Amino acid sequence: MPDPKLNLPAAGMLCCALFCPGTLAQAGTALDCLPPLPPAPVNDGATRVAYAAEIRDEYVAYFDDVQIYLHCLESARAEVTAEVNRAIADYQALGPVPDD
Repeated sequence: MPDPKLNLPAAGMLCCALFCPGTLAQAGTALDCLPPLPPAPVNDGATRVAYAAEIRDEYVAYFDDVQIYLHCLESARAEVTAEVNRAIADYQALGPVPDD
């Protein structure tokens, strides 16, 4: 029977999906992006052998979740860049600073 603790990244992704709708497509800010939890190291050789497939699956899921997280951060960065560009345009539309 697999150890239920080996599924923590999947649980973390579920939490992200429940509490951060839209993070897969677009993030408002970097605070909307939740980093996945890395798999817990399995140091016991017998456990590593007995559960090698499950441990590999957990790492694969973690790497997939990391890609989603990085895409979320990139989306947030793009949104902030667009906001800054809009602010610069608005500021420049004010015209030159008058001499005092």
